[in-house]
Amino acid sequence: MSKVIAWVKNIRPIKILTVLCMGVLLIVTQACGAVNAGEPKAGANSEIAVPKGDKVLNPYEGGMNNFSDTDPRSKDVKAKAEALKQNAEQNLIDKTSSVNNLQQSAEDAKDKIGNSAEDFAKGVQRGVENIKDNTQDAAEDLTKGAQRAADYAKTNVQRTAQDAGDAINRAVN
Repeated sequence: MSKVIAWVKNIRPIKILTVLCMGVLLIVTQACGAVNAGEPKAGANSEIAVPKGDKVLNPYEGGMNNFSDTDPRSKDVKAKAEALKQNAEQNLIDKTSSVNNLQQSAEDAKDKIGNSAEDFAKGVQRGVENIKDNTQDAAEDLTKGAQRAADYAKTNVQRTAQDAGDAINRAVN
């Protein structure tokens, strides 16, 4: 409570009066100011300045605004539109030709895949026939090898028997 009392004693009436006067002055100047501040001032020559000579972009056509409603910088709009149209047509032709090329490539790939599948089937058939022939050859080689081994064994037994007989004969003699 003592702080509030000290604050009230510190306030000087001259400060409050100064702030109050400034606020009233601000309100009065805003309320009583000129209304037509944005409009041109009427004078001896109250006409709007119109460019003349080389500075004129639009020819005078009369009417409310004294000038045409079209932009004078858009004189070559038709030419630009035609160029854009031709460009779009050319792009369309290019896209169509690339689609045709893609379709042709797809057909070629399809044919290659079909040919590859046929070649693969033929290769598998040849491989099966080769395996069959190799199996027969292996069986024949096996029988021939067994026959030779038997012949060699028979010959070795005969030679061993002959050598044993010769050894006994030598031992007896």
